[in-house]
Amino acid sequence: MFDFLIKAYTFFSSRKFISFGQNSKIKPFLNSSHEEHIDIGDNVDIGSFCRIAVSTEFAGHKVRSKNNVRLKIGNHVDVGHNTFISANNNIQIGNHVIMSSYVFITDHDHGFTDVSKNLHKQPLTNGGHVIIGDNVFLGIKSSVLKNVTIGNHSVIGANSVVTKDIPPYTIATGNPAKVIKRYSPKAKKWVSLSSS
Repeated sequence: MFDFLIKAYTFFSSRKFISFGQNSKIKPFLNSSHEEHIDIGDNVDIGSFCRIAVSTEFAGHKVRSKNNVRLKIGNHVDVGHNTFISANNNIQIGNHVIMSSYVFITDHDHGFTDVSKNLHKQPLTNGGHVIIGDNVFLGIKSSVLKNVTIGNHSVIGANSVVTKDIPPYTIATGNPAKVIKRYSPKAKKWVSLSSS
């Protein structure tokens, strides 16, 4: 019965996206907006109570972006329940990415520079990006903030906040996230930076 509900929910929800791949599914309930700017790949599993949104305007200020696709999720991606992905310009998530629950990803900030105005009247920042490579694992309650790239085969620890680029084949933890281990092809294992 539950599988039938997921299939039915996916069928009706998926029709709003600019592209929605084969064998992908959405578990109830998804809070989404401006799906015409969102591209979902094949074999994507979107967990329950996620929010996947593109912002095109805030407080009467239009977001400036030349990108038709502003949020792209690759193939074979698991999106954990209660995950929040918020794009207004360019978020790209690679293939075989696993997101735990309560992950937060954004390519922009709320404006706050004009202290003479309430926050609700200030625009979102423009032109940001987030690029997440292939085979990346994002731990539970981790956050990925604007203008960062996470390299292939990297791991972001639970509760970590990514504010700067993370190289490929590394493990990063903390707030702000810092690289603590790197994969050694020679040793064929993950090596602590203090041991390398």
